[in-house]
Amino acid sequence: MPYSVLIFSYRKPGTTPEQFKAHYDDVHVHLIRELTGAFFPLSHTRRYLHRSEKETDSNTWRNPISPATVVIGTQEDFDYDAISELTFEDEPAFQKFFELMKQPENQARIAADEEKFVDRSRLSMVALGNTTETKRVQTTIGDWLNDKSTTGN
Repeated sequence: MPYSVLIFSYRKPGTTPEQFKAHYDDVHVHLIRELTGAFFPLSHTRRYLHRSEKETDSNTWRNPISPATVVIGTQEDFDYDAISELTFEDEPAFQKFFELMKQPENQARIAADEEKFVDRSRLSMVALGNTTETKRVQTTIGDWLNDKSTTGN
């Protein structure tokens, strides 16, 4: 059964959202792949918070000029910059990956790279439990509108 973890990452102070994303995507993930080889996750999906370039009364000290686009909640709820989902074949595959990450020489290389763009004091990881996905029945809004017009609803 697939096994997934979520990583919540925060930009290092003084790093822009664009610099953070570029380093994560173009440097850090490649380093992790190099260090873990065949034990790299089946997928490593990064989701970056949408941030705008505006000052508001609700901005936080971490994001004084780049607040998250909050729909529900407060800026403080969304100070992290990326949520990464790492999916493995199973829990033993994750454990092997994590063992490789914790080897002293690998850990030193990862830490040195993270110091360039991540606030390591705020980095966190959690294992996911069961996942349930619900998909839309109609494939497009046009299909739905056509269906409504033929049924009279």
